[in-house]
Amino acid sequence: MDFNYTKIKIGNWLYKNCFPLYNFTYTRFKNKNDFHEIELLKKLIKPNDYVLDIGANIGFYAKIISDIVGEKGQVYCFEPDKTNYNYLVKNTSENKNIKLFNLAVSDKSEIIKVYKSKLLNVDHRTYPVNNYDSVEEINANSIDELLKNKSLEKINFIKIDIQGFELTAFKGMQNLLSSNNNIKIIAEYWPHGFKRAGTSAIEFYDFFGKLNYQFKLIDEGKISLLDRNYIVENNDKPFEFSFNVLIEKKG
Repeated sequence: MDFNYTKIKIGNWLYKNCFPLYNFTYTRFKNKNDFHEIELLKKLIKPNDYVLDIGANIGFYAKIISDIVGEKGQVYCFEPDKTNYNYLVKNTSENKNIKLFNLAVSDKSEIIKVYKSKLLNVDHRTYPVNNYDSVEEINANSIDELLKNKSLEKINFIKIDIQGFELTAFKGMQNLLSSNNNIKIIAEYWPHGFKRAGTSAIEFYDFFGKLNYQFKLIDEGKISLLDRNYIVENNDKPFEFSFNVLIEKKG
């Protein structure tokens, strides 16, 4: 993670005091900064796909994915923070193939605590952090349960970035992951965040290994296989060490 605290403070002020300008500048920043990730999504996601966007924030990626899947596809967005969710509603109001959930994704139906960041609206956590702004109790549910009760129809692709809470979310979709051999996942891989959330990078990797999935490092659009030795060697990396991974079935 590359943090420029001056830019973060400016962005945070705009978010709280002048959201239209924040919305504009954030979109421009993401289009430039995440160029390779966006191009990869365009290759991996197909027209008519049904996509989970977990940690949708204010909808930057949701709108991109909406365009990719088209009118016969569907984007299921999960954003637990109420302020972000309200902006997500506004930003995606014209996208008819987006369905919004003001929920956190967990391994079961429950109420969880979210520690809201003072600096970043994209950095709220499910565990205590230094100088958090406030604590909010938020409803959570599992993806398997939502599929079972027909709140979700089907899933072809998952994009997830929830600040270290990913493994708990994946534990709540084991039926989906076991039954769908073609599903692909892009997730943030952040050893420090996993540990703070009560798991580890090794546990994260082994969870998918038991389900016959493999990990691939995403680096500026290039993809390379990650083995367990790499995961073990980098299990204790500091806060700044993170990247996105592609997770898919072997073979």
